[in-house]
Order: sequence, then C-alpha cells, then structure tokens
Amino acid sequence: MSANQPHRLFLLDIMRIFCAIQIYMYHSTTMYGCSYGYYIDALLRNLTSPVMSCFFVLSGFSIHYQHRLENGSEKWIRHFLKKRFIAILPSYFLFTFIWPLIHPEQLKEWIILLPVDILGIQTVYRTLFGILHNGGTWFVSCILLCYLCYPVMKAIISSNQICTSIILILLTHFILMYSNIVIRIFTLDTLYSNPIARTAEFMIGVSFSEIVFRRKSSAVTKISKVKQFFENSVGVIICTIIISVVVAKLNHAELKAIVFEYLSISLVLVALYLSTNMRCLILENSRLLSSLSGMSYQFFLAQLFLWIITDAVLRIFGVEGNSIKILTSFFICVAISYFTWRFFDIWIRNKLKKKFMQ
Repeated sequence: MSANQPHRLFLLDIMRIFCAIQIYMYHSTTMYGCSYGYYIDALLRNLTSPVMSCFFVLSGFSIHYQHRLENGSEKWIRHFLKKRFIAILPSYFLFTFIWPLIHPEQLKEWIILLPVDILGIQTVYRTLFGILHNGGTWFVSCILLCYLCYPVMKAIISSNQICTSIILILLTHFILMYSNIVIRIFTLDTLYSNPIARTAEFMIGVSFSEIVFRRKSSAVTKISKVKQFFENSVGVIICTIIISVVVAKLNHAELKAIVFEYLSISLVLVALYLSTNMRCLILENSRLLSSLSGMSYQFFLAQLFLWIITDAVLRIFGVEGNSIKILTSFFICVAISYFTWRFFDIWIRNKLKKKFMQ
C-alpha cells in the first residue's frame, strides 16, 4: 500500500457482510416462508432497497480507494478489467451452469437465455427479473457495467479539480432522488434492478472516494469558508441530505420513505467517511473478517439453490419449524459459500491470473 492507503478499511468489510446477511434474511422470508417477528420482517422489507444501494456505492468507493493512484494508462485499463472480470465471472458462470441441473424443467428457457446470461446483459431486459436465476443474478449484470465504466469515471475525476467530483455526486444524487417523482406520477417500474441507476450509485461512491482521499493527501491551503465547506466530505454529505429532504417533500413522501428511500445514500456516505477515520489493528489484520467479506459474493449466489437444498435436508431428517428453517438454511448458505469461494473461486482465479495477467 502507498502512504495514502496505510491500512485496510475494515468497516467496508463489515458493511459488505451486513449487506449479504440482510439480503439472506429478506430472501428467507419471501422465498422460504421464514419469519423473524412482525417488526423485524417489516424492517427487512424496508432495508432491501437501501442495502442494494449501499452495496453499489460501497463498491465504487472501495474500487477507487484501491486504484485512484494508478496512472490510467491503456495497460492499466486492460489489467483492471481482466482482474475484475476474473473476480466476478467464474462463480457466476458456475451457478449459471448448475441451474438446469437443479431445475431440469427449465432447460429450454435456460438454453434460450444462455447467450444473454453469459454476456451479463440480463438487466437490459427489465422483465427478465423473475425468470430463471435472474432474480438473484441481476446485480452481476449491473456490477459488470460499473467495472466497464470505471476507467472513464476515474479519468474524469482524477484529471480535474475536486469540484468535478462534487458536481457529479450532487447532480447524480439529485437525478436518482427526482426519479421517485417521475416513477410516482407516471406509475413506472422502480429503479431496483436498473443498470444505469446502479452505475450512478457506483459513480457516487467513486467520486466520494476521490474527495475523501484527495483531501487527506493534499496540503491544507487558505481558501474561503464557503469553498472549504463544499470541498469537505461532511459538506457534501449535508448537501445530499438537503437534496433528499427537499425532493421527498416535493414528492409528498412519508417519513418512512424519507428514511429508507431518500436518505439511504447519504447515510452510506456517512459510514464510508467514518470508515476512513477508524483504526483497529485486530480487525484490520483479521483473516476471519477478510474471508467473510471475500465470500460475501458467493453468499449472494448460493441463495439461488439454498431453499431447495434446505427443504430436501429437512425432509430427510423429518424436522420442521421456523427456527429450524432459519438456522439450517443459514448454515447451508455459509457452507456453500465457503466451499465455492475456498475450493473453486480462489483456485480458478489463480489459474486465470497466471494465464491472462502475466
């Protein structure tokens, strides 16, 4: 690591793990009939959209934290895209090709959609969300687009003044918030699986990372208090909160919607800012935390088959009940995730890196 990146941001790992667990808990209620009590079930429903926003903003922030000092050359772009695709595609392809083995009755549809799934463009077809595995792999399509766009984002914000990053955050955030008004008036689909909206959230994370770490690495100069406020990370967060509240009021949003829909990105930015100022050597060097964060991607994908496998296991042992379903499914999900990550993903990534990145 460079002097500007002196330690692992352990809070990013914790946030990533939290996102994975929340999505599992929500899916266990909608796909497997589990319940955690009335209030927790309601909280899980309300948190699902904010958590996915958190995932994409966090991904943009983390990626730029790792690569913001790179020179952005053509060689680096090739290296970056190869590395990211190698990290994402093997496990995705594995679960995609396992799908017809678990669901042989859907073989015809699987064959028809295979070119779309291999190219990772399923979110272009918005109504594919509920077909085959696309309800669980749509985010892969979005994150691939984010990675393809990142070199362009990096070139724009790295080669300009910090105000460019500020404008990108505030303008993008306004568009995302204003979209709620358009959706309500014209009764449109939400932006939940929209690849452009998710790429916009990713760009907010990238731009915020640039602001935070450029301020940390640059010398303090005498500037006006107004300019200092807007170039400060906290000032940017306050501006996003103001935009969220104003647009929410224009849209006649209720308090619950303001908290879970309009303020979610601002709260993620608060957490990201805090992550850069927190130190704990035990957590920074924790192999357990690093491993759990590393296999969170497989934890998402494992849920494609989790409920069928769990149901089969419970029938074999002749047990049932809400608590048993929760505990068993969670244990199986962790097991599938770990073995996929440890014995397939790491192995094939090393093979592909040796072949394509040396």
